[in-house]
Amino acid sequence: MLPVEIDFCTPDDLDGVCAVEEQSFNPPWPREVISRDLSGEGNFLYLCARAGRRILGYAVLRKTGRAAELANLAVLPSYRRRGVASQLLAGAGELAGELGCRAVTLRVRVSNEGAAALYRLFGFSSLGRDREYYADGEDAFVMAAPLPLRLPAGEDI
Repeated sequence: MLPVEIDFCTPDDLDGVCAVEEQSFNPPWPREVISRDLSGEGNFLYLCARAGRRILGYAVLRKTGRAAELANLAVLPSYRRRGVASQLLAGAGELAGELGCRAVTLRVRVSNEGAAALYRLFGFSSLGRDREYYADGEDAFVMAAPLPLRLPAGEDI
């Protein structure tokens, strides 16, 4: 596992977060939306995974009543499968707990089997399917996990 530092993103992290976003999603979230969120104008909290000054990934969380929604989680392609997403997910779960949430919910593309498997390792289960959730018409699995998140056996997070 590649050790990273997990902390809150700031407006100074805009370029790094957008770089991860642009390499991870098509279409990416608009830069203006991310900039607004990082400046504190939105309801979203961003956590960054850093190695030195470089942002390797990020997670986006929003409190929705007694649950937190994991709105996004992305890692640079060259750093995937090295534990970065696991560390971000654990950090997001910790933050959700500190916010007084009892659960975390998320949506994941039905085609993104790797991400769905990671979420299941952390205790997420499928609640159903959100038909044509994505702009390209793909469905999303709706998943939820109680807090605290279950850490995968044998993982040093």
